[in-house]
Amino acid sequence: MSKKKHKKHNKEQNKEQNQEQNQEQNKEQNKEQNDRQNKQNAELKEKLPEVQKEVQKTEPKPQKPWLLAVVIVLVVILALLAAALLWYGHKVDYYQDRYLQNTYINGMDCSEMTPEEVAHRLDEQAGEYSLVINGRNEQGEKIELGTVTGREINMALTNALGATEDILLQQDEWLWIKALREEQYSYSIQQGVVFDEELLREKLSALEALQEENMIAPTDAYIGDFSEKEGAYELVAHIAGTTLDVEAVIAYAEAAIYGNETSVDLEELGCYTRPEITVEDKALLKKWEKINRWLKADITYDWNGYEVEVDTSVIKNWVSLEDGKPVMDQEKVAAFVEENAQQYDTYGKPRTVTTTLGEKKTLPSGAFGWKTDREAETEELLALIENGSVTKREPIYSSKAPVKGLNDIGSSYVEADLTNQHLYLYYKGNLVLETDFVSGDMRVSGNITPQGVFGLTYKTKNAVLRGANYETPVSYWMPFHGNFGMHDATWRSEFGGDIYLSNGSHGCLNLPLDKAAELYNYLYTGYPVICYY
Repeated sequence: MSKKKHKKHNKEQNKEQNQEQNQEQNKEQNKEQNDRQNKQNAELKEKLPEVQKEVQKTEPKPQKPWLLAVVIVLVVILALLAAALLWYGHKVDYYQDRYLQNTYINGMDCSEMTPEEVAHRLDEQAGEYSLVINGRNEQGEKIELGTVTGREINMALTNALGATEDILLQQDEWLWIKALREEQYSYSIQQGVVFDEELLREKLSALEALQEENMIAPTDAYIGDFSEKEGAYELVAHIAGTTLDVEAVIAYAEAAIYGNETSVDLEELGCYTRPEITVEDKALLKKWEKINRWLKADITYDWNGYEVEVDTSVIKNWVSLEDGKPVMDQEKVAAFVEENAQQYDTYGKPRTVTTTLGEKKTLPSGAFGWKTDREAETEELLALIENGSVTKREPIYSSKAPVKGLNDIGSSYVEADLTNQHLYLYYKGNLVLETDFVSGDMRVSGNITPQGVFGLTYKTKNAVLRGANYETPVSYWMPFHGNFGMHDATWRSEFGGDIYLSNGSHGCLNLPLDKAAELYNYLYTGYPVICYY
């Protein structure tokens, strides 16, 4: 015999023993009541002859008729009293195994019912019990998934009869007449329940919502594609789904039944399989906000006088998601900087100038013009995008020209006509100085003064110029291309003409001292120097 059956068999034996004991107790109580009643009746019978004798003794003489009336009244009263006692005792005996009037158990009127009848009714009430199973649909709306009734699972109270018999023992049957005055006697039975757990499992498993084929699996929230309309990446919400943990549902239902609850909410109890990543997931939101912060950046460049905008339409091509993580393509950002630097930088590009004498010259460029520091600007642009900055700026330049634009020489410059050995100084559009000079010796290739557009490297006074075979002090030194520069040459008495062809310098422009001093006062670092033949 299995443990479960053995346990059930023992319960039945115990129940039978309890019933036998209760029956024996009831028999003994009934016998005691009958003995007391018989004793009372015997006493009344013994007293009756004495009463009759007294009546006979006091029987009125013919001459006293009122005495007879008194005797008759007394006899009637005693008879009624005896009948009343017999009737009251009968009622007391009646309520030995029944509940008094106005007795309520668990809210049910049990007047004049036996414990067996009440126990049966309580078991019937257990069968009328129902448990509502609540859940949700795929739209997330709360719905009722089904109902389990007590009859479907053979539900009953545990030892209801024993509980009702205990209540009967608590009542005083001698007070039955008091109960007629509508004084209620209320009792509550907090009994456990028993039911067939296998039937419960079958009932729940048969619910449509617990059929595997009817369950919708949950899906994680994720960052979707870039939306042209929104100008941002979309956040695709998770799908909660309707997948239920069947074993958890059964366990919670059993607990609810044992707890006499009338409903369970599977969603509140966490019986639904949840997606791992929801729209509230902090890590997901952080990534989503990060990539959209990049896209909100708006940087307007003044790139050497030309407006270049970096906004969502540009940045969207630089960012992407790799395994759900925002990624900035630094190579594309660097390529953008390089492209605009090549387009708008003037450094190293040839210049077409019109000379003082009206000739157009296309000249190479030396260390002069606008030059973007590509590496530094790439890093700065990346930082601005990552911060979602909205700003206006110039790129970081490693070299600047006096004015912006492709024609960046401006109206202040030095013009050195190497063919005519004559220098012109323009300041803010005005010719403020001109002088003859001696340039590099044309007979020695290393000494030929280069032509091109340059920027003054720096200027200084009282410098010593050194070469392979010379060391010359000068008062004003103004280099513009490596070791090529302008300076005073006090050792020369003549300037201009054809001197440079046979007795030129080592490459510098030799100037009269006074003109060098005047020129020095006008020049500053970066001042354009144009040399041509």
